[in-house]
Amino acid sequence: MGQFVSHLHFAKPIFLFFLLLLPLLWLRWQKQLSAVSLWRSIIYFLLVLALADAEWLDNVKVSEIGGDERIFAFDLSRSVPTPMRRWMERAAKEKLSPSKKDRIFVFAGGTLEVQDWDQWVRGAKSAEPIQPNRTNLEKLFSVLSGLPEKPRNVFLFTDGWENEGAVESLLPSLASSGMKVFPLLPPDRPVVANVAVKKVLTPSEANGGDKINLKVLVENLNDREVEGSLTLRHNGQPFKSETIKITPGSHIFNYQTTLPEGPMVSFQASLISRRPESDLFPQDNQATAWVAVRTKDRVLLFNGHAGEGRYLEMLLKRRGFQVDSVIPNGSTPSAAGYGLVIFNNVERERFSRNYLTTIERHVGGGNGFLMLGDEGSFGPGGYMQTPIETILPVELKEPKKEEKNRAVILVIDKSGSMREENKILYAKEAAKAVIGRLKDNDLLGVVGFDIEPFVVVPLAPVEKIRGTFASQIDRLRASGRTYVYPAIVEAKRQLERQSAGRKHVIILSDGITGGAQGDYVDLASVMRKELKITISAVAIGDDADIALMKRIAQYGGGLFHHAFDPTTLPQIVLHQMEENSEDRPKQRDFIPVQGRGSELLEGFHERSYPSLKGYIETELKRGAHLDLMIPTDNRRSPLLASWNYGKGKAVAFTTDMTGRWSRDWIQWAALERFWGKVFEWLRPPKESLPPHEVKINLFKDRPVLDLYLYDERTDSSLFRYSSTGKEGKKEGLLEKLAPGHYELIEERQGRRISYPPLGYTLTFDPKSELPREQFNIPLLEQLARVTGGEINPKRVEKPKEQEKTMRASRPLRVFFILLASIFFLLEIVFRRFFFHLGT
Repeated sequence: MGQFVSHLHFAKPIFLFFLLLLPLLWLRWQKQLSAVSLWRSIIYFLLVLALADAEWLDNVKVSEIGGDERIFAFDLSRSVPTPMRRWMERAAKEKLSPSKKDRIFVFAGGTLEVQDWDQWVRGAKSAEPIQPNRTNLEKLFSVLSGLPEKPRNVFLFTDGWENEGAVESLLPSLASSGMKVFPLLPPDRPVVANVAVKKVLTPSEANGGDKINLKVLVENLNDREVEGSLTLRHNGQPFKSETIKITPGSHIFNYQTTLPEGPMVSFQASLISRRPESDLFPQDNQATAWVAVRTKDRVLLFNGHAGEGRYLEMLLKRRGFQVDSVIPNGSTPSAAGYGLVIFNNVERERFSRNYLTTIERHVGGGNGFLMLGDEGSFGPGGYMQTPIETILPVELKEPKKEEKNRAVILVIDKSGSMREENKILYAKEAAKAVIGRLKDNDLLGVVGFDIEPFVVVPLAPVEKIRGTFASQIDRLRASGRTYVYPAIVEAKRQLERQSAGRKHVIILSDGITGGAQGDYVDLASVMRKELKITISAVAIGDDADIALMKRIAQYGGGLFHHAFDPTTLPQIVLHQMEENSEDRPKQRDFIPVQGRGSELLEGFHERSYPSLKGYIETELKRGAHLDLMIPTDNRRSPLLASWNYGKGKAVAFTTDMTGRWSRDWIQWAALERFWGKVFEWLRPPKESLPPHEVKINLFKDRPVLDLYLYDERTDSSLFRYSSTGKEGKKEGLLEKLAPGHYELIEERQGRRISYPPLGYTLTFDPKSELPREQFNIPLLEQLARVTGGEINPKRVEKPKEQEKTMRASRPLRVFFILLASIFFLLEIVFRRFFFHLGT
């Protein structure tokens, strides 16, 4: 009986007090038979039990999933390629094992909860209901935030890019929602069937009729070569079309064309893949650049190697010059039309004697000439007994004995991280620059590495590989992880077999490498002390193993550079080669001193100049002026010398402007004003625009104009803009950029000065759903950090089933009502057919 009572439960026990009325009812029924009173008491008792909501309780064992609720969210937008979707399905099943207890969502522009998620991820079900041409992470997390509050883990499969909504606006609410977000990403960006024209690079301005260089940056995200047709147009008219083959990665295609008359000329590059299945996103297959056509003083800048003239170009452009920068390799442009010609560390062998004679006549006819640099310009014997020596205000030294040959091996990191910021592309350009600096009897080799070394170019004389080197080096493709030790061993193996006068290894890497630091130190020490092989190192970016690279360079007897900007790699590598040359001039600190009565530096009031690490010794010619000199023990060596040559002017600056010897000069606050004096002295006086730089870039889906001015006279000026585009013509104060073409007008002391116009074309909607080269790691890291999750959690516990005893209730109300009704009907039957119960 006790066990029976323990299973009985009343939801409304207060109604049991009605049982206290039974004695009153018995008094009312005392004239009735005892059987009648008992019968009616049972009916009353059953009705009271029904009113008290009687329940029968049983102990039931059930299984439940332990831990927080799990939610899976799969990005099915068009920017997520098929290989990544396959990875998403595989990773979810193998690592997380979604079950029916989990809640699973698929999303793109919309969000939908599903059960057959694997069918959606595979593409067996159409993604149109969730708008796959958009990605809206904000909508996804708005839906998840609307679920009943409880602890839950969200496993997010996405590339992190959204082109609709802004999930950042939800971060404060997500932080307190009890929801932990765990973004899951594959180790490498999956292959995407897409080729794109990323940029068209042109001069920002030039004169009509000039030859200009056009560079087209094309990117192939496939894992195989793609063939297509590249068409170039100016102002919508095609002027060149050719078939190109694009290997995986980023590539630069160079062209030259004549600039039509302006005032603005657009250059467009468009690409059509021969196999449509290799290019599923044709929206990004074209890019446009604009060139302003206007008359301005022109400078012909000859550079010995790529990147050497970047500081000069920057300074010249700020001073209002139009700069045509050339690396002479067989063909040289005519000097006609250029008010200033500059030889920046260019070897004599790059020019024919007839061309040098043309330059001499050009300067004597009333134009300017500037020569600067190190051995390339002023090296002993270089320009001696040539028309250039006639122009210069200094006399050159006799040549030294022939230098020893060199053997150089470049060890280039080709791990997957080298794809970022096109680091692998600039590393290739650095290698190409090196072969341009070496002589035919030098030796050069290239070793690529990830976790294993890969001989890209075997060590061989430069004269044998010069013709094929560029195509060989282009085989480098970024992939894998980083382990440099075997690559250094391979470089050692190749160099120790050679008998070159100098042997050198240059390492370029952007990642953390494996191996013990002591092994690297021992290897570098052996190579330096026993094999006479020096090692230099270039750490690229913030993620490089800087401490190890420094140690390798220190014990290897070479130099260490930390390159934050990948575009500087060619110049840094050349710098390291020169610094490790045994025949270079001995370096120490040299302090320049200004000469008296310098017409060139008149008004330049700097009392001291930065130190130099080196310069080339020359002799001042009779009649020339010594503007800057390097005092030595018994003489004054010219650093900056000038004179008038015929109707023109010539200047010699006997050190470099690349940072090799002039590092302190490049960081000098007065550098621009110094070179401004030199340039102004060399060109005929003419009212010009203040030094400035204008850029148009895309910012938050809108083009933005930035105007940089480097002249105090413009502080009180008022700048206006005039723009023409799809929205019509607009004018106003220069504050924000409007779409279209731009014209800057400066109102200075009542005068209106027009600046060169600029153009900007957005070739496709920036909100288009296109694959990106990289994942949006910053956004995903922010989501994970704010909610307490992490990207690619190292340990993911699968849900476990737990057996739990629960009490299950069965309501008895209906049973008692039904039973009371039966008793009541039975009473009626007995009263009518068997005996009279009322007396």
